[in-house]
Amino acid sequence: MKGDKIPDRDNIARFCRPWQAPGGEIQATAFMLRANDDEELSVNWLEFLKCSSREGEIREIQEIYSKTFSVSKNARIAVLNVGEMRDIVRTESLDNRNIEVIHNPIPDGDQSHSGVYNLKQDNELIAELILEVVRENYPAREK
Repeated sequence: MKGDKIPDRDNIARFCRPWQAPGGEIQATAFMLRANDDEELSVNWLEFLKCSSREGEIREIQEIYSKTFSVSKNARIAVLNVGEMRDIVRTESLDNRNIEVIHNPIPDGDQSHSGVYNLKQDNELIAELILEVVRENYPAREK
């Protein structure tokens, strides 16, 4: 439900543009707020999709992406565990940053959409920490 915190045991997917994943290798830039982002890093809540497997979740996310924007063949999906991401940022960041992952569905659109909050623009250290806990990496577009 909108505004709910996503449990630490759950997983999120982050869309990574080709320049954020050269050669399929996801870079920390994929986890930095852009200048036009107000306060959230957009992600998708995988368990919200209620698929029976990771492969099913990824297919569903690829479908959502294809309906939402143009997906390059070199774009990637990074999968992260919420608790691991929150823990590493809290324990390893200079200010012991407490990031939150909150369900933020798009009305009449992507219901799995969520956001990572309490990030700041140009915070490369936080982005590098988040990169450390990327569990999986998939193509963002179906073949």
